[in-house]
Amino acid sequence: MITSHYPDSAARGFTTHSGPCTVYCNGTQMRAYCRHGVTVVQVTGEIDATNIDRVYHYAHRFVDVAPGLILDLSEVDFMCARGIFALYALSHECRIARTDWIVLTSPAVARLLGVGDPNRVIPATDSEHLALAGVAGHQRAGRSAS
Repeated sequence: MITSHYPDSAARGFTTHSGPCTVYCNGTQMRAYCRHGVTVVQVTGEIDATNIDRVYHYAHRFVDVAPGLILDLSEVDFMCARGIFALYALSHECRIARTDWIVLTSPAVARLLGVGDPNRVIPATDSEHLALAGVAGHQRAGRSAS
């Protein structure tokens, strides 16, 4: 499991207002916004050992509050091997919270998933349209089944 070096780092340093705000952290930029009722957490730059915990905690804070979540890594140029563990942890947390989610990949992230997730446990696509349609489609199906 991904754990932080600082016990309260999940809450410290993140904005809580409703407007879009970019968080900068050691070579990454993170922001969250809503699109068609789905929360999109967009991460750009390089995800490495110096910022993977912060990226995980930033994305994790939206798991319980979002009916659908897209982790947009389409502009990530590098992702360290620990990124696989963070994605597995997010997948586990989304499953527990019953939050539909998907990773929007860049070529670098897709390569890492190809090696680290050969059984395709982590839902992923390189298409923004498919990511949005998939998560929004699961939401509609869940509402009509209830």
